[in-house]
Amino acid sequence: MSVSKIKTVLIELGLSETESRVYLTMLELGSSSVQVIAKKAAVSRTAAYDIIATLQKKGLASTFEKGKKTLYTAEDPEKLDKYFKNRLDGMRGQLGALKQMVPELRVIQAGDRPRVRYFEGEEGILALFRDTQIVKAKELLEFANIDVVYSALDEKLLLALRSAEEYKKIPIKMLYTGELRNPNSKTAYRKLKDPVLDFEGDIWIYSNRIAFIKFLGDIEVVIVESQIFSNTMRALFMATWNSAGVK
Repeated sequence: MSVSKIKTVLIELGLSETESRVYLTMLELGSSSVQVIAKKAAVSRTAAYDIIATLQKKGLASTFEKGKKTLYTAEDPEKLDKYFKNRLDGMRGQLGALKQMVPELRVIQAGDRPRVRYFEGEEGILALFRDTQIVKAKELLEFANIDVVYSALDEKLLLALRSAEEYKKIPIKMLYTGELRNPNSKTAYRKLKDPVLDFEGDIWIYSNRIAFIKFLGDIEVVIVESQIFSNTMRALFMATWNSAGVK
């Protein structure tokens, strides 16, 4: 393998371009003064000192005194293997910590700028069903006027969407008004008590999303991505759910 390819591998593994260049120069020269290293690596003397110090911290270079001279040398290439393995282990730990922080990061993001998406027609309904599967929703809470839903959507299409394998895995709680149709075992139903304000659509709450679906006139779907908003709506749903009668 050529020196240029080796340098490319070192860069891809995490060394900077100049760190890779200086390390390989030191490896080629053996024990040398900083002036010689800097000249051959085509960096300034000041930069060479800084880069060598960085390599020393990484365990990839060392220094020793010979007479009145300070000489620098690259550590054995085996140290590279050890360094990158330790770095990889550290990154695995950091990735684990990052995964735990993702919900908090989403709260920060959602707190300032909720993401809003808008769809029209049946494509909006399809996008909504797809989104629940994309985010791997662990639960779906739904306010539904069933009569309006079935008057606006083709029943075969609706049943086909609900029979999708990934969607069927999602536990659903539905607060509904109207006549219940095509119930399934994965959904828990509670009918909204009378009197209740009439409404012409659906609200879905899942993951960090709220979806508003309008069926009166043209179908419109608005998906709001916000952890704070979805948590608020989830609390409202559960308060209503606990006070609603069981079917």
